Amino acid sequence: MANTPQNDISAIQNYAGTYAPKIITQIVNGLDLAKDLTVRRNLNAPVNLPKYSATDGFRPIDTSIEEPDGQSGAFGIRKLTPRVGMKILKIVPEDLRGTYLSDILDPNAKELPANFAQYFWDAQIKKLSAEINNNSYFGVDSNDILAYNAGTAYNVGDRFLFTDKSFYQVVTATSAGQTPVTNAAKFKKINNSSVAKGLGTIIAEEYAGLPSRNKITTGALDATNAFDKVTSFYMSLPEEIRPVGGTVYCSQSTYDKYSLHALSKFTNGIQDLKIPGKVGASIFGSDGNWMLKPCTWMSGSGRLIGTLEGNLVMGTNQTSDFNSIGNIVPFLHGYRAIMKMVLAFQIADLEVLFVNDQA
Repeated sequence: MANTPQNDISAIQNYAGTYAPKIITQIVNGLDLAKDLTVRRNLNAPVNLPKYSATDGFRPIDTSIEEPDGQSGAFGIRKLTPRVGMKILKIVPEDLRGTYLSDILDPNAKELPANFAQYFWDAQIKKLSAEINNNSYFGVDSNDILAYNAGTAYNVGDRFLFTDKSFYQVVTATSAGQTPVTNAAKFKKINNSSVAKGLGTIIAEEYAGLPSRNKITTGALDATNAFDKVTSFYMSLPEEIRPVGGTVYCSQSTYDKYSLHALSKFTNGIQDLKIPGKVGASIFGSDGNWMLKPCTWMSGSGRLIGTLEGNLVMGTNQTSDFNSIGNIVPFLHGYRAIMKMVLAFQIADLEVLFVNDQA
């Protein structure tokens, strides 16, 4: 049985003509998650993120009273649980035979041609970082996904582990017995969003149980209302929280709508909303204490996440794992390589997490 080539060479398999020496690699996002969140390194086992809260107890003096009114405080725990993700690569230099890259391809070559290898690895590393960055917010824990059941009629959004050891999400409601093999258009492969539970998923699970003061109604944001609604979101934060300062995280799309609405309101420009050295815009009325920050990892979300510095946590063993190659296993025509890394997300303190009513 013929092996499947590891690189689609259809665009360069016609050897006629000349090629520029530089190969343009795909432009992708980097691992912006690690820049925007508080990164906890050396995460190899579950770590508890403890919080201690003192309770009320101040009262008028009464010398007959010698005991506190109830407990003095309480501990809370949020757990950061590591999950391991991987990307496997198969390197077969002979796949490039018959292309312009074969000019220096030795018949016994073990590695890709030198004038392609640097681009190959650069592209793979960048793509892996972007794949994690762009799929983690709505990510789910693979341990929470059940195996496929042929007797189940799946609804849109349902996930399962199929017999090919890949994870799938339903995009069109199914009848019992329909599979990614028999009805491929009804399913989407979601391996890259099934490694660790993302912040968006955590917030969705915690939303119902959040106190009412932590849930701020905005409705949908668009280019005609986003500035007003972000300002209202900030003004709805508890009065004791607003002077502390923090960040309201949003998707790039939401930020663009905010900027367009601000521009329509302030026809002389919106430069006064910018603070040198900071990404995003200073939220009106906050005196620069609160920033609206666009995040590539929130793509597709209408959520506003307002919180204090250090509250949104990303866990990993070491960030260098995201751009390094692990075990290399040779075989007759080349070798296999694997890239593995630890990944986890958590919100350290729900008390200072403020979100709107959009997913």
